[in-house]
Amino acid sequence: MKKFLTAILIVMLTAFLAACGGDEGDTENNQDNQDQEQSQEDKNNGEGEGKEEGNKQAKTPSEDIADDKVVAKVNDAEITGKELKETEGYFLQQYQMMGQDPSKFADQIQKQALDNLINIELVKQAAKESGIKPSEEEINKEYQKTVDQLKKSNEAEDVSKVFEKYDTSEKEVKEDIRINLLTQKYLEKNIEEPTVSDKEIQEAYDKYKAQMKKAEQEAKSLEEMKKSLKGQVKSQKESKKTQALLKQLREENDVEILI
Repeated sequence: MKKFLTAILIVMLTAFLAACGGDEGDTENNQDNQDQEQSQEDKNNGEGEGKEEGNKQAKTPSEDIADDKVVAKVNDAEITGKELKETEGYFLQQYQMMGQDPSKFADQIQKQALDNLINIELVKQAAKESGIKPSEEEINKEYQKTVDQLKKSNEAEDVSKVFEKYDTSEKEVKEDIRINLLTQKYLEKNIEEPTVSDKEIQEAYDKYKAQMKKAEQEAKSLEEMKKSLKGQVKSQKESKKTQALLKQLREENDVEILI
């Protein structure tokens, strides 16, 4: 999986897989804004600065691991050093964008990257066993969205030149989209959409007000924050449900970490 595709997949799947821990997001409104800015920066950095990225980006924690070394197994599926390093590169970039020194979080970045790859493989296998299969129409629709995005961000009329730049192909892009749709469908099927009560929104608002007071900033009214807070509480509940599902999948399958 190529670098920009790795980023796209993780951005789309992290909301479901909660690779970075889920509960740490809390209900702070500023965090919500930061996440939006982060996603946009990732698109810019991952797709618009490809030629300079190698020179600017720090080494990944698993830099010395051979590309073909098997770093983990999920049943009969193998995860390689190459996949791990590519995924670490995405998480490393997120730390840099938050103004943190990735070298101080090397072990954490490696664990996050490996957990993410294991989680994706677990869900992918479970989805296949459940008989879930995205249609060609769905794949083509998402593929066209990806092509439009890449052409726009790279200011290119011919997407084949963009694929060449990132050392990938239409076939590889569609395969990654297929896996992503497969994963999303499985999680949507197995995670019930949570409800959010007025009491929970009020509790979230009280937390928000306390945070704003501590920061010596003026808090918005409950009415202004209600929609945002409801979304945050819902996301937290979904994250907990996802963590429980992933824990269950790990217990039911043979997962072996080899590094």
